[in-house]
Amino acid sequence: MKNAFASKVSYFVLTFIFLIIIASFLFSGFDKFSLDGIGKNVATVDGTPISTREYQMAMRRQIEFFNQMMGGKADGLTSKQLEEMGIKQSVLNSLIQQKLILNTADQLQFVISLDEIKNEIREMPFFKNKDRFDVTMYRNMLQSNGYIPTQFEEIVGNDLKQKKLEELFRSTLVSENFVNDVLRFKNSGVVVSGVKIPRSNFYSLISVSDKEISDFLADSNNQKSLESTYNENFSKYNKPEEVKARHILLTGSEDKTLESIKKIRSKVTTKNFSEIASKETQDPTGTKNGGDLGWFSKGRMVPEFEKVAFALKPGEISEPVKTNFGYHIIYVENKKAAQVQKLELVKNELAATIIQKNKSSELDSILKKQAEKISELLKNNQLKEVETLTKEAKGEFFDKSVINQYEQNLSQTSLAPSESEKIFKAQAGDVLDFSNPGSLFILSVQEIKSTDNLEKEKISSEMNSQNQSFGRKTREELLREMNNKAKIVTNPALM
Repeated sequence: MKNAFASKVSYFVLTFIFLIIIASFLFSGFDKFSLDGIGKNVATVDGTPISTREYQMAMRRQIEFFNQMMGGKADGLTSKQLEEMGIKQSVLNSLIQQKLILNTADQLQFVISLDEIKNEIREMPFFKNKDRFDVTMYRNMLQSNGYIPTQFEEIVGNDLKQKKLEELFRSTLVSENFVNDVLRFKNSGVVVSGVKIPRSNFYSLISVSDKEISDFLADSNNQKSLESTYNENFSKYNKPEEVKARHILLTGSEDKTLESIKKIRSKVTTKNFSEIASKETQDPTGTKNGGDLGWFSKGRMVPEFEKVAFALKPGEISEPVKTNFGYHIIYVENKKAAQVQKLELVKNELAATIIQKNKSSELDSILKKQAEKISELLKNNQLKEVETLTKEAKGEFFDKSVINQYEQNLSQTSLAPSESEKIFKAQAGDVLDFSNPGSLFILSVQEIKSTDNLEKEKISSEMNSQNQSFGRKTREELLREMNNKAKIVTNPALM
């Protein structure tokens, strides 16, 4: 009895694994036996159909992936939410790309022999009994899932075609000499410190008198300018009610989860909430930050959660709240009332802003003085003072950042060719001013980096990296070109 039961369980497990494998193979272009019937295709790519069956199974895999990432929350997403999050289109795009790859393999006349297909099937672990391929198990499993061997062999053949094409992209594409040159460029460069501050950040340094403001407001011709500036800064002056909260989330079967969450609710207080949340919550991010959700306004959370959170007072903890994610306990730490400042209340501030923006000559003078000050500080290597000044101006401070000759980027800033050329010609101690009408951009060269001796491990690692990069780019370019030329017809109604 026990052996019979174990055998039955093993068979169901194998069937489940088989279904996962089938799901992964379905993108390979074979859908003649779709359960949805002829003509019910979500899309076609140069005549190759993407059936609703393929699409639904791919969507299921994607939702399962999100479930793992979100701690079981994705299962409760509605069809509308899946669409709004772009998941539906993302799944379809992925399937279209897979069809393009298979079509490319066919155009390149990749031929898969029957022996290759049979060898691939023989090595599949879910068709093995005691490490040997079992024909009876193979046929029974195919039959239980509505397939015949020739159909499954065609699926495997298509998958092998795709694998061959992917292997082609991963093959060696660059020479060792090229890699040596890349490494030399990567290890050669300069270390710089400096600043980049947008011109507009200095408007606040322009002085505006009370008389200038009153004269500006007295002129009716400036009303439209005031209204326009107010609308541009609407979110600054009008903010919705916000709540700062923490939560504990439990998922699972309803009865057990409710019982568990009630036990937790009986223990939590405002003092221990964060500690208990870190131990008990099933929200992956909550385990790291004590269930902290930060500040949020209405419309950010699901309705059931939001209704309770905004009804609680600061310092209150809710009873268990059910949403499609599970059961929550909500602790509201603080609240901010809605802020509404009409134009009339902020017109003086807006007028000052508009006047400052119109004083371009004064701004030019301020920028010149700031550039001279920063250049002098950099020349004397007074980096702390430069950092303080940059923070006050809400700019970007570069603290001994490396610019190598291969990438020629400064942090997230892409350098112009003329800027790179001057930087790599400079000597340690030089101060370079790249300021333009839009921003203040000044650097000092701290150090010149020379090429290190190239180690075999570095060369090998770089070789792999460059091959992957070239392969990926080649693949992307090919797919982009095919996508532009392909005839793709979609049927959104079936998504």
